[in-house]
This record gives sequence, C-alpha cells and structure tokens, in this order.
Amino acid sequence: MNRHTFILQQFCLETETVRSCLAITGTVRRRADALLLQYHISGDIHELHIPRQNGAVGRRNELWQDSCFECFIGVKGSGRYWEINLSPNGDWNVYCFSDYRQGMIEETAFQVLPCTFYETKDDLWLDLIVDLSALIREDHPVELGISCVLKHHNGETTLWALCHPGPQADFHHRSGFIFAM
Repeated sequence: MNRHTFILQQFCLETETVRSCLAITGTVRRRADALLLQYHISGDIHELHIPRQNGAVGRRNELWQDSCFECFIGVKGSGRYWEINLSPNGDWNVYCFSDYRQGMIEETAFQVLPCTFYETKDDLWLDLIVDLSALIREDHPVELGISCVLKHHNGETTLWALCHPGPQADFHHRSGFIFAM
C-alpha cells in the first residue's frame, strides 16, 4: 500500500502575497484497485462559499466554477489522465483526457463516486474512494496531482495544488502530478 500526506499550496503571482488564512492538508493511499483520498481544510472556513446539498446529487459539469476538490490521475508513461471533480454538496464528475487538455470526455466507467463531506466549526473534511479497476490495472503505476478551487464569499477564487510548476495555475500540467503510486 502506498500512502502520501500532503499540504496544498495557494497559487499566487509573484506580485501577490498569500492572503488566505486557510490550510489544506490530507492523505492519499492506493490499496489494490482503490484510491483513498482525504482532504482537510482548516482556518477561516467561514470566509468560504460552500455549496450545500439541495436535492439529488449526481454527475454535474463545471463544478470548478465554485468550491471544488480535484484529483488528477495519470497513467505513468502515457499522456492519458483523468480529472475528478467533487463539490461539497455531493455533486461530482470524472473526465478522461487523451493527452494534455486534449480529448476531454466524461468517463462513463463511474456511475457514482462515493464521498463523504463533513464539517465542524473550524474544519471541513472530504473523504473519497475511487475504484480504479475500470481504468487502470492494479499493478500499473499512476501519477497523481491533487488540487482544490475555493470560492470565497467576497467573490474571490483561490487555487490550491501540490505545486504550481508554471507562471499560471494549471492543474492539468503533468509536472504537477508529483505523487507516484
């Protein structure tokens, strides 16, 4: 079993300073055909716009327009990768790309994406289980990028990732898929 802990970094231009009083940490594990991912946001969470469940949850597009947890799973040695989007309200989607930002289609191997979202006064948690068996053989190594989009009540959006390898925030860039499993 592979396990990594992480701290996401806020993207800031060189002329900006980090203003957010938040910390985004978590763990990711690969166990056989399952990817187990947990995000933890602590700090001034009252400043965040957190989408709430308002009906049936399901597959939705453009979740990154609001607060959204993301994970990118790349096939080692290939340009192919998947993008997982999760809203705190339970909505989700999985997209498959044939190469860097190319050939985006909804991944039909998933009919549900089991996740749990919960919060306390000062913390938000999201637990996710991804069944990789329909995508990647158990013995095939993957590369992971973990990120998060946070929308604030003041209308600002902050972008968070394991690393920001370029001058622009780009969660799809393979040099940001820094965990090998």
